[in-house]
Amino acid sequence: MRFFVLLACIFLFAMGTTNAQNTVTQGYEIKITGDKISENTLYLQGYYGHDAFIFDSAKVKGQKSITFKNKKKEMPAGIYTLTDRFGNEYLDLIIDQNRSFTVNGGNWTDAFVMSVTVEGSDENAQFIEFQKQMEASGQQFDKTPQLFYESMPESFLGHYLKAKYNNSLLPQLNLDDTSDATLEYQQLIDHYFDSYTFDDARLLRCPIYLDLHNYFLETLPADAKLVTRKSTDFIRSFKSPEAQAYYLPLLFNLYDHTVNSMIYDQVFVALFDQFCKGPNRVSISEDLARYFQRSADRKRKILPGETVPALVSYDINNGKHASSDIDKDYIIVWFWDADCDECKVETPKLRDFYKEFANYYNLEVYAVAITDDLEQWDKFCKDNDLSSWVNVNYYMNDPNYDFIEYFDLITTPVIYLLDKKHTIIARNFPLEEIHEKLRIKN
Repeated sequence: MRFFVLLACIFLFAMGTTNAQNTVTQGYEIKITGDKISENTLYLQGYYGHDAFIFDSAKVKGQKSITFKNKKKEMPAGIYTLTDRFGNEYLDLIIDQNRSFTVNGGNWTDAFVMSVTVEGSDENAQFIEFQKQMEASGQQFDKTPQLFYESMPESFLGHYLKAKYNNSLLPQLNLDDTSDATLEYQQLIDHYFDSYTFDDARLLRCPIYLDLHNYFLETLPADAKLVTRKSTDFIRSFKSPEAQAYYLPLLFNLYDHTVNSMIYDQVFVALFDQFCKGPNRVSISEDLARYFQRSADRKRKILPGETVPALVSYDINNGKHASSDIDKDYIIVWFWDADCDECKVETPKLRDFYKEFANYYNLEVYAVAITDDLEQWDKFCKDNDLSSWVNVNYYMNDPNYDFIEYFDLITTPVIYLLDKKHTIIARNFPLEEIHEKLRIKN
């Protein structure tokens, strides 16, 4: 039976089915029948990128039929799901070549798709046959998606099945065998998105999730040049300006305020310069462009190798302290808050390091408290013996510029390692790595 279905599939899609995008998208009439439909209203759920939304709703007539109809509304090519008010999903429909067809069903149950036939849409006849095969296999996915895909690889349905179900192209790492681990890891990096057809913009309107976080932040090593190159290649791979405009902001949001921000800020700025400037820029909205412009400008100032303005602020006795007065090879700028739990743990660690290695490395700590609770700050400094380094407070009088805005301070603690010329060597690194950062500089 399965091979008969596949032969039928080839016949259905052999007649002129290509990679071309359907441009006739206005108006639709989709009728669905069933036996004793228990709901008063049913919905067509659409998709856009990672989001799902209600595309249309219609009343059920006599517990037997429902028609989604609109002569003027645009219905873009994509996958749509028949759902009820509780979010129960009954069957998926593919919209591309046909927007006027009938789905004849039987029993109105969770297995509704098993009794369905289609009139007026060959692509949906085949798609529903696929869903029946999947339902019969208990959603185990076995080889059904692969078999259907191989029979229609250049169709929209083929692209969708490949992207949603085909993980066979991704190498599976064998952690017990390290002989080819480097090669397999490189294959994983190079072929992670092989199952996605980047020149088919219709996939943007399908329930497909491209795991950008796992790939760009977990799978790729935290190397600014590599992540920038892979991110650039990813955006350029999309042939549709719409898809580029959808995924570029996702990457910007991904790299904004990550744990290892010193690396990913470099990626953010490079992507902005690549895709948000000049005649070939990606067509994101003006509001997003302005927002990312501000973020890029802020991040650009605190990239490694940049020189920051000297900091001037005041201690508990209103004494002025300028970081430019520090005559040391290195300056550690420590932004912290006496009420921050992590700061309470990390600040004493930095104090211990300072007492043991300040002379060895010829460095000074310029500690800026970001708190207006001056009494709590002063008490913490005294209780933890922080008097040996420079202690100032952002809220004592006025600093010479807005440290919070300039250094992009979202949370505390934040550490910057500067050389004597106030050039940024490193920032936002664990205190356990401070020796390594200083040795790299040396």
